[in-house]
Amino acid sequence: MNGQSGLFKFFLFLFLFVIVLLQLLSMVQSDRLYKRLNVLIDRLESAPSAPANRTEEPPADKSSIFRKYPGDEGDWIIRNLEGEPATLCDFLAISEWSSRWIVTGNIFESMLEYEPDDFKYRGRLAEKFSISDDGLEIYFKLRDNIWFSDGHPVTTDDVIFTFNTIIDPNVDAAVYANYFRDVDHYEKINDKEIKFYMKRVYFLSLGYLGGMTIYPEHIYKYKEAREFNERRSNPVGTGPYIFEKWDVGRQIVLRRNENYWGPKPKVKKIVFTFITNTTAELQALLSGQVDYIRPVPDQYAEKVNDENFKKDFYCLSYWDASNTGYFWIGWNEARPFFADKKVRLAMTHLVDRQAIKDHILRNPEAQIPTGNFYIYGKQTDPNIKPWPYDPEKAKQLLDEAGWIDHDGDGIRDKNGVPFRFKYMIAADLALHEQIAKLVKDAAAGAGIEVILDPYEWSVFSQKVKDREFDAVSMAWGGNVEEDPYQIWHSSQRQKGSNYVGFNNPQADALIEQARQTLDPDKRNALYHQFHRILHEEQPYTFIYTRPEQRFLDKRFHNVIIHKLGVDEREWYVPKELQKYK
Repeated sequence: MNGQSGLFKFFLFLFLFVIVLLQLLSMVQSDRLYKRLNVLIDRLESAPSAPANRTEEPPADKSSIFRKYPGDEGDWIIRNLEGEPATLCDFLAISEWSSRWIVTGNIFESMLEYEPDDFKYRGRLAEKFSISDDGLEIYFKLRDNIWFSDGHPVTTDDVIFTFNTIIDPNVDAAVYANYFRDVDHYEKINDKEIKFYMKRVYFLSLGYLGGMTIYPEHIYKYKEAREFNERRSNPVGTGPYIFEKWDVGRQIVLRRNENYWGPKPKVKKIVFTFITNTTAELQALLSGQVDYIRPVPDQYAEKVNDENFKKDFYCLSYWDASNTGYFWIGWNEARPFFADKKVRLAMTHLVDRQAIKDHILRNPEAQIPTGNFYIYGKQTDPNIKPWPYDPEKAKQLLDEAGWIDHDGDGIRDKNGVPFRFKYMIAADLALHEQIAKLVKDAAAGAGIEVILDPYEWSVFSQKVKDREFDAVSMAWGGNVEEDPYQIWHSSQRQKGSNYVGFNNPQADALIEQARQTLDPDKRNALYHQFHRILHEEQPYTFIYTRPEQRFLDKRFHNVIIHKLGVDEREWYVPKELQKYK
């Protein structure tokens, strides 16, 4: 019996020894694999970014997309948007800021993107890229190991499909297609390399061609354009997240793409909710139902000084040249009131923008813009100063334009038409309502009746596109460098974004000339002239521009403010703080 017991112990010892030995070998093998992966990543980071016979871009630095993300994996981020998108395609005419915030960079990726701390392009899906000295040839080479979320490899056929879809006149993408009107043709060199040839120089051609978010041909290919136009949901791209579901009216959920070609973000789900009431939105943040919101100015002004609030939430405020835009009131020049620039200038003189800045925005960093360009960018002429608040000057201009109270009823009129107009705003946006009421009261003091005309966001945005308004409040986002063609050229009055019907031949000529000027100093001099025309014509009353402001739950770490804002893909939540599985 003892002999059998000893033999059993011997075999048991031998078995355990083999198990331990195999485990050690596995660890060594894993370590070797880890080292090989790191060598591969290092090689990718140090790889040259353009062919030797082309203008080369600098090698990737510490902000490379191949950097190793710090922190623990897990958790979700629940982000509120004030409006629900009409589509999850980011270049159709019906796509809006909410569409792009959801899908761009999360589901769809482009060949190029900006370095977060430098206003220079770097490759994302593209490994190499260049533009010829004359600006007429643009080259891209896709990375070798990139694929869509379904595992299908990304090739130049997908680039070609995306380009051809955008410029297809039957696809509802005319707004975006305008930026490709100067492309003459393309050459498919092979499955990874492509070259575009321009009819004429366009200073943003590299950025717009490289900035196309690439759609998979095998998923989106269509026989009739209507099929593409009507596809609103179930997007498929190359990005670090994939579409999970859309509960209409409530939320859109993205989950991490476990098949992602690049380093995966740590946060496993992004949930976009749609709370339009700003008070309810803040309450959702405070109760833990939402993690990340864009507060209205008075909320930020209050909470940034609340030490208890700041124990649990970040109060983020930053200028972002790629996003910071401006708030405006647009005057529809097709209406009899606003066809005359004297009337439009009078309306600007009636709006106390300094009071808006001080008492509604309550943000000392906010500025009153004088035009459409980023206020701290080189396209803006710093010598142009805002028109002052001057009700008496406004009344004088209205008199000169023939709008006088002829019948003594307290309302100005001209040719029998009373100066009574509808001012359309998006409903449930407190900031819009506050500004609209200020405008209404100021106009009443000058003999003008303003009727506030609020609409739910989806109706509001469609009425803007259909030009069904007298006056409207909106905001445009910004970019590092702007091309004003889409918003201000007279050709865009019907299907473009020139909603107010601005029409100035000199402005058209400057826009067209600037598009074809590669020298930045000469181009900016042209834009300064264009800026001066906008200032004098006042198709918009430019109300304010301000830093981007956000509230974010402090369980998120590695929240870095770059020169181009924040990048949610960098964030993580330590294991002990995670809420969702």
